[in-house]
Amino acid sequence: MKPSISDVLKALQDSWSLESTEEPDNWTQSNPSRGQCGISALIINDYFGGKLVLWKVFLGEDQVGFHYSNELPDGTLFDSTGDQFWESEELKEPSSFERPDKLPKNGVDRYLDLSNLVRSKLESYRVGAEVST
Repeated sequence: MKPSISDVLKALQDSWSLESTEEPDNWTQSNPSRGQCGISALIINDYFGGKLVLWKVFLGEDQVGFHYSNELPDGTLFDSTGDQFWESEELKEPSSFERPDKLPKNGVDRYLDLSNLVRSKLESYRVGAEVST
């Protein structure tokens, strides 16, 4: 049975860690989604398809980074890590694109590790649900 988007989001949230973040200097337990956007967007895409969305992150007038989210097949925008930003950061200029066929050059180990953790969490949720029914 295909997991729901809320189940995959919960599995992501339960799996994020200092080891999976792209921003270890900015990651905290109180902001666990910080630096998790690229690999999390890929994992959402693994389960639900659609497109990836690339945003530019601005601090005032200066671009300070990039952010990834998802456009689901029905056109719904979904951002599993949108809560990571500081109040002063602003997302602008989104562009959606098809997922490349190749794994990412940077962070492939983090992506594979997080993907395995999410899969394991989803299996444990399913087993837990079967036991409680």
